[in-house]
Amino acid sequence: MINLAKLEYRGIVISSDGEQLDVTGIANGLGWSEGEKELAAKISCKFACVEVNGKTIDEIVQPMTPIIIYAGDGEDFAEVIRGNVTKMELTEANSEFYINIECADECHALRHNQEDKYFTDGHSSNAILEDVLKEAGAEYRIEIKDGTHGKKVYRQKYYSDMIADVLKDLKEKGGGEYFIRAREGVIEIIPRGTNETIYHFDIDDNVVRVKESFDASKVVTKVKVVGKEKSEGHQAIESVVEGNTELGTRQVIYRRKDKETLAEAEAAAKKILDENGVQRKTSLEAPDVPTLRKGDKIRVRSSLGEGYFFVKSIRHDAPQMKMTMELDTAESEYEIAKTDEATENAP
Repeated sequence: MINLAKLEYRGIVISSDGEQLDVTGIANGLGWSEGEKELAAKISCKFACVEVNGKTIDEIVQPMTPIIIYAGDGEDFAEVIRGNVTKMELTEANSEFYINIECADECHALRHNQEDKYFTDGHSSNAILEDVLKEAGAEYRIEIKDGTHGKKVYRQKYYSDMIADVLKDLKEKGGGEYFIRAREGVIEIIPRGTNETIYHFDIDDNVVRVKESFDASKVVTKVKVVGKEKSEGHQAIESVVEGNTELGTRQVIYRRKDKETLAEAEAAAKKILDENGVQRKTSLEAPDVPTLRKGDKIRVRSSLGEGYFFVKSIRHDAPQMKMTMELDTAESEYEIAKTDEATENAP
């Protein structure tokens, strides 16, 4: 159980000569986030331009300077996020100087380095991912259900795009859903929802606000699979794949490719239905759990219902000691397999 009364944050800057400097006292607006469509976690804060160990903070903090955030109960601190400075902005206002910074973790480089790669038919998922991460010069940990892939040709592709392509291919072949994140300088490729402690958030105890919305404006409920167009312009209807037609008929046409079997076309049609269902959005604001990350699984109870969710995006606000999350529903038995013994009430 996290005790908010004892919760503390600590910011450490590592200078160019390797000295660790505690900058907690001069950091304002400290926060860190993991966005749904962002690969890297990001840290943001504002420093007053004062001296620390004989140097002003703008002399110490430079592009790519490492910053590490710790959190704890005042006695035992643990690292929760780290990054290197990617953006800086020095400002003078009312005779005061301050510096705004933004940091990104080790995943940032994966999205900003291109390479050409070729993998022959039959390469395993692990082999491809290890090759890419080694080429990127990253420390890594891979925890996936391995599979094999057809020929992969990457030309002028970012490392992140190569990894995403392999994980997408693996998911479509039934290998599970995985995501990428960095922890203590190591890039992890792991299944979502593998956190040992599943925090429980209850509207009666530790939830500030919960919001749920549903959007059916772009829903698809029927996909008509048609064959190749004949010379006279006629196209044969080869299959009709239906979803939840109780919502009405919202039909799209899928044209089967020349070398695509009907089964493959129907699978593609099913994917269209899956990706274009009713869009559910759940957001939660609660007291901060500094160690909670994107991809973790939590349990939520409110007047809207009770269930397990995955953290889709998260923003930690250290001064307010709160966090805001966007959530994905965990629906399959595989995804909710962990027992309540692993569940702990959040603050």
